[in-house]
Amino acid sequence: MKLKHGDVCENMDALFELVGEEKFLEITKLYGGNNVYIPTYKSAIRNSRNREIRRKYNGVNTITLASEYGMSSNQIKKIVKSCDYK
Repeated sequence: MKLKHGDVCENMDALFELVGEEKFLEITKLYGGNNVYIPTYKSAIRNSRNREIRRKYNGVNTITLASEYGMSSNQIKKIVKSCDYK
């Protein structure tokens, strides 16, 4: 079966274009008819970003990391001190 661009409902056009026909159909099989929560980009990358910050932290570079990640020094300190190592 070959879907055409106009075959999908209007609010799904962007998803169809982004993932292509094959993946779009897989998504409809898995989640069709359900409400699906999609996190924000910022939320989706948070754990990975925090791991990277912890890895780069050397004990004295909070200001450098804060600048690199667009955060405050206090936010960097909280991330480094947290025990949430996902």
